[in-house]
Amino acid sequence: MTNKIVRDTEWKPIDGMKLEESALSAVRENNNVLVTAGPGAGKTELLAQKACYLLQTDKCINPRKILAISLKTDAADNLKKRVEKRAKETSERFISMTYDAFAKGLLDRFRKGLPEKYRPKPNYLIGEDADIHIQLAFEKAGFVNRKRLSPSKLKSYFHNQLAAVTLPITSNTMREKVWLLLIKGDADIRPCLTFQMVSRLTEYIIKTNPTLKYSILLTYSHVFLDEFQDTTEIQYELVKTCFMNTNTNITAVGDNKQRIMVWAGALETAFNDYRSDFSSIDKTLLMNHRSAPKLVELQRMMYASLQDDPKEIYCSDKWKQDEGEVRLFKFDNTVTEAKNIAADIINLYTQGVELKDICILTKQQPEKYTVDLIKTLAENGIRARVETEYQDLLKEPISLLIINSLYLIVKKKNPDSWEVITNYLNKAYSGQISCNFDYLIDKQTELTAILKGHKKDLLQCEEDKLFIDIIDSILDFFNVDIIKSMYPAYAQGAYFEKTKKKLISLLWNEYEGANHKWEIALENFEGIHSIPIMTIHKSKGLEYDTIYFIGLEDSAFWNFRNQPMEDRCAFFVALSRAKRNVNFTFSEDRKVGFNDVQTHIVINEFYELLEKSKIVDVIELQSM
Repeated sequence: MTNKIVRDTEWKPIDGMKLEESALSAVRENNNVLVTAGPGAGKTELLAQKACYLLQTDKCINPRKILAISLKTDAADNLKKRVEKRAKETSERFISMTYDAFAKGLLDRFRKGLPEKYRPKPNYLIGEDADIHIQLAFEKAGFVNRKRLSPSKLKSYFHNQLAAVTLPITSNTMREKVWLLLIKGDADIRPCLTFQMVSRLTEYIIKTNPTLKYSILLTYSHVFLDEFQDTTEIQYELVKTCFMNTNTNITAVGDNKQRIMVWAGALETAFNDYRSDFSSIDKTLLMNHRSAPKLVELQRMMYASLQDDPKEIYCSDKWKQDEGEVRLFKFDNTVTEAKNIAADIINLYTQGVELKDICILTKQQPEKYTVDLIKTLAENGIRARVETEYQDLLKEPISLLIINSLYLIVKKKNPDSWEVITNYLNKAYSGQISCNFDYLIDKQTELTAILKGHKKDLLQCEEDKLFIDIIDSILDFFNVDIIKSMYPAYAQGAYFEKTKKKLISLLWNEYEGANHKWEIALENFEGIHSIPIMTIHKSKGLEYDTIYFIGLEDSAFWNFRNQPMEDRCAFFVALSRAKRNVNFTFSEDRKVGFNDVQTHIVINEFYELLEKSKIVDVIELQSM
């Protein structure tokens, strides 16, 4: 069915959304644009609305596409879902992925465009699987760990060395030798790459293959760059290689106050570089749709320390002027902390706040900082879990297929699960000549029969071997080869099997923990009945009714003297995740490092901000 093209003058924001003037201007802007906006300003919604505008008015002329690039998988997935919901059929021309997926997809498809010297083996390893081989390659090239770096620092050192190499290679230093060794591998070392190496190789392919670059430009008329403040130099170089000095329209959105990835290579001059390289127009959003007025006022008090110009930020009219609560709790030990914070959470829950709308944050090591709190909550019948293993896994395409298939087995009516699966079948088979409406109905009928056949075994499952067989049967229906062709990350290496294995393991653990009740197990796996616990970095882009930041202490911000600006940004991100309530805790005694005694001398500027704001309630509680 042909989608009706909407006239530019008649287009309105989808779903009755009210965009502030600058946002609407950015949506309609034909030139390259840089949108700067604080937390809760609706940066993701702006990109979703702009995608709808471009697709529905045919400013992105069919069959050309929009490419949206994000740093994190969940951010890319969130934006994709928003556009799919609003733009319907035309959303097929909206491609949302991470920088890593964009670079890797191009490399895997066009690696033969590289000179033989730089052409990686097709079965190269990447990610954690590659780390041991990277270390072996450095050692084979003569590296000796004379400074006795810890394993984590050693890994960072190796990755930074490899990231510093540019192509073509013109010298013969240790890191260049390692680069060439890793690309091909040898008898002892598997071929492997880091994601930075992937970006360098992809950039080189495009630079040396004008036809490929032309093909990319022909495909994508518009490009969105999300969370642009955390873009690394290598990622930005790839963007420039693809799109600088071309007719492709670029929209970058970000917030300097939330730059928390400098440690991972974020380009500190990204905004100014972009303005210069892409001759962009600046747009600034001044609305905070998320947070209550008291929280917004406290956020604004940080602007000076974050080197941002003071601005009058406006709150949504859904709030009353005196709404919002910020508290600073001071405890003598973590047992007292756990007891009081758990009681506070229980009080919120009884007032109707859902557990998934509460979030517990830490600067680092959430499993250590929250051990007593998790235990105390559990004693009161409340689940809280560290999201490290779950957060990215829940967004994986095979996770969505398997989880929703299992829901169809254990729940009689589940239209949301059918929608996920129907969308997959549409995409998987839409290119086949035989594919029509009746064909897709036949596929749904076939799946229904398969799932019905597994129902008895699943509900009475006593051992994981039978469960694994059920999962393999479901994946056989969806066709693993088609899954791998649709999602390039699965097509190379062991990533698909590794992801499947982790998913099965965690699902089975939830099943055993739920007394062999699958519906509860699936909901627990999705985190529906638990409080999420994560680091500040993992919370980026998320929002909750209430935030508890555990451990506002020097030891948590142990590197503050060396990176004060980045740690201020981290504190700002924590503060700005909350809609209605945000709470900070300090404990004089906390067993998280070499010294159990905690202080806040180094980060005292945070305490001065909180205590002098006349907004924050300071509460001191001692053990009885």
